Amino acid sequence: MRKTKYVLLLLILSAVGYVAAAPWLTAYRISDAVDQRDSVALAEQVEFDSVRLSLKQQLNSRVLRELGADNKQNPFAALGASLANIMVDGLLDTYMTPAGIERLMRGETPAPGIPETSSPPADTDTNTDGGNDSGSGKANTERKKLFSDARMGYRSLHRFVVTVTDDEGKQAEFVLSRRGLDWKLTAIVLPLD
Repeated sequence: MRKTKYVLLLLILSAVGYVAAAPWLTAYRISDAVDQRDSVALAEQVEFDSVRLSLKQQLNSRVLRELGADNKQNPFAALGASLANIMVDGLLDTYMTPAGIERLMRGETPAPGIPETSSPPADTDTNTDGGNDSGSGKANTERKKLFSDARMGYRSLHRFVVTVTDDEGKQAEFVLSRRGLDWKLTAIVLPLD
């Protein structure tokens, strides 16, 4: 009887530990997928519709601030706002792919019309004796691992935020939300100000 209680207690503690550690595991999976350039694994961790909506709201808000409040009497301001909305939609179409999210997380800006980069060939960057044949192998070894110096933590029971600071001190937030027992990337807060 006593042994059964210990086993049950161990199972309960293991389950609670997994539930508490799940967002860190998801952040690791995202980081690993980006580092491995594994678009399929990254796509499993992202809710693209939610991320798209969060980015669209931020970009539209930024455009409206740029147009200024005093332009409300200007008839061309409405035309400018609608054209900006079309431009934001085009930009988001570029971002809302696994490769676009990957580039965004690395701090790169995917530009419309530029083909997405594919995974680097396995044997072309380095030769068999360990030396580099090209500069791209060197760039890969110098590249910092995604989220390596990020701050991570719960904001609520259903919200977990990974905060990344770039070299200029600007912070981007990657928001994970609970989906049952799993966690998904649901928003990206860019340093637009």
